[in-house]
Amino acid sequence: MTERPAREPRIFTVDEANTLLPRLRGILDDLRAARDRLLKAQEELADRFHGGARSNGHVAPGNEVERINAASNEAQAAIGQAVSAIAELGCELKDPDRGMVDFRTRREDRIVYLCWLQHEPQVMFWHELDGGYRGRQPL
Repeated sequence: MTERPAREPRIFTVDEANTLLPRLRGILDDLRAARDRLLKAQEELADRFHGGARSNGHVAPGNEVERINAASNEAQAAIGQAVSAIAELGCELKDPDRGMVDFRTRREDRIVYLCWLQHEPQVMFWHELDGGYRGRQPL
């Protein structure tokens, strides 16, 4: 088996990052919806086996469990697709709950991250590669 060479991380300008934001918003919306569906399926499955849906000691019928498992599998696949789509753009998903995405960029002859949150209208912050959210500074 031959090893594939590691792909160099994409380096963005602020304009290039901003151009991707409408696409990223859609992907992040899809990701959030899939995560909600997964949580709902997990809660429904837990309810079926640990309380609410039991009747006279009987567990939910097999077809109900299959339906819930299918919904869970679909949601997990959609999550994987969304995460992959972000990575394929050359971005790094840092926090799906906040909708935080980082873009590598060059600043003063070093590589840093442009940092964007889904609710922000455009990329307005940057931080060191090891700085994280707390290290965000205005552009």
